[in-house]
Amino acid sequence: MEIQWGKMILHGLLNAVFYIGLPLGLIYIFEYLNVITFAESFTISIMIFGIIGTIVSMLKHAFPKETSANRLMAFFISLYSGIYLFYIFGGFEAGTKLGTYYINTEFIQILLGLQVIAWLLLGSTIIRALQYLVEAIELRKKTEYRVTKKGFKLSQIFKAFGFLMGLVIMGYFASIIYSGMNLNFNMHDIGPGDVIWDQAGTPGVYTDDAINMTLTFDITNNGIYAIYDVNLSLGLYLSNGTKLGGAPNRYYSAFHSFTQTLDQSLTIVVNSTYVGYLILNSDTLTLQISFETIYAAIYLDLDLFLPVPWTAIV
Repeated sequence: MEIQWGKMILHGLLNAVFYIGLPLGLIYIFEYLNVITFAESFTISIMIFGIIGTIVSMLKHAFPKETSANRLMAFFISLYSGIYLFYIFGGFEAGTKLGTYYINTEFIQILLGLQVIAWLLLGSTIIRALQYLVEAIELRKKTEYRVTKKGFKLSQIFKAFGFLMGLVIMGYFASIIYSGMNLNFNMHDIGPGDVIWDQAGTPGVYTDDAINMTLTFDITNNGIYAIYDVNLSLGLYLSNGTKLGGAPNRYYSAFHSFTQTLDQSLTIVVNSTYVGYLILNSDTLTLQISFETIYAAIYLDLDLFLPVPWTAIV
């Protein structure tokens, strides 16, 4: 059996781009733009996985397509691709909620748990790998394993299942994008009536005063997925990063699909140490909104940082 050196080199180059060039390029771009931070060990692992994947792909194309050797190599590379994708999407993060990805910008930080996607991709590649394994056996023994006397070959059954699995995964991704575009979190503007200054009956003496700030928000979920197990909390900070106070965690069991939840409120209690500063000084405060939830089987731990102009009360 003659080895196809030309195809080996061509597919080696193409897979080097897919397994190594593309992932490393995306990592560089995301980190350059300060969008996502990747651990150094993750980048090194991508390089190692990529080199091995390129070599395996070259071996697959060393033999003509309609040979058992080619199909057997296709079986191994499909399994390898599944493990590769499983790793990229945090599938090996056993026993933890979070996956690999941490998105960080000036106003938002997100931790993503993508294990469900990892398992879907692994399942799809295993089905495709079984198709190649059956094809290798059929070519080796010159036999077609048929489910019925005149029905589909067993390899075609796996091929059909693989195709359906691919459609399911694409539909899942499309539904996440559609649903995400139809989510809206609306924070009401802070008005004079939302800030309560209690002088404790001693005007001009600020050491016993209290300031509470109430924030009101609406959540509109017109997507097809409900938002489950929501934990929401608030923090308020000075421009130098000092924490002024916060609102305790509020738990919501679900915000169901195609619903609106209006006029929800949380009250920030300012630490008494900093009440006098807010009474006498203007500043640009930072409001931190911490939002932990499960959406479309994806775990989200999100922090939003919003500027809040503050004007001295007196």
